[in-house]
Formats: sequence, structure tokens, C-alpha cells
Amino acid sequence: MRLHLNHGPIDLIIEAFGEASEVRHAYAQAVTRFQTILGELVAELPELRRPAAPGRGRIFGGSTAMRMEAAVLPFADVFITPVAAVAGAVADEIMAAMMARRRLDKAYVNNGGDIALYVAEGQSLTLAIAGTGHGFSDRII
Repeated sequence: MRLHLNHGPIDLIIEAFGEASEVRHAYAQAVTRFQTILGELVAELPELRRPAAPGRGRIFGGSTAMRMEAAVLPFADVFITPVAAVAGAVADEIMAAMMARRRLDKAYVNNGGDIALYVAEGQSLTLAIAGTGHGFSDRII
């Protein structure tokens, strides 16, 4: 069973696999983390909209904002702001919350196409890339 979380511009589709109680707890952890994530980002938005600078990582108050900064720093020699990494950073943050103290077989957090994945050793997950029209050549295994 998938979990759908939506607040403002954030729209997540989440699915976890494993023991039922572990999945329930992981979903509860995702919901708890999701409740504060947008407010945290809005509070830091003025600085997140400023360009990243080569060799100068900024310290943000929230872990999602720190993920965003880290994601864009390798590209800071051209104009880029941490906002470019918001969707992926949110997906990663929710995945990290889900995995804290949990034992899942596999999970994904899809934030509008920016997707965080977890696949335990010995497990597999098949992904499809929609809209390519190339049959099995559009699959990631």
C-alpha cells in the first residue's frame, strides 16, 4: 500500500516493502518528518535562493537545506542556487526519516520524478521510465 503526502508544492508518493509493522512505523516516521519540512524550507528560502559559491558551503539550520546546498556545490562555478535540488533533497530527507531504526526490504520516495531509493542487500526493485515508448529499454533493474 502506497502513502501519498501533499503540502503546497511538495507531492510525495511513497512505498515501502518489508515486515508489516516495520512498514507502518516507516510510514509514521515519514508523516512526522513531512509535517515540518515545508516550514523549515520556507524559513530559509531567502538564503536558499542565493547562488552557491565555489569552495564555500553555507551552514543552514535544516537538514534538507543542507542536502540542497551539498547537491549544488559541485556546480557552483556556474550560477546555481540550492533551490535547484529541492525535490531530490526532500525525497532524500523523507527516505532518511523512514529508514531511521527501521528494517525494510526496499522503499521509494517519489517527489515529482526526483526519487530516493532504498534496496536492501539481496533485494531488487524494477523501475520504469514513463513516456519513452521503447518497451523494455526504458527500464532500470
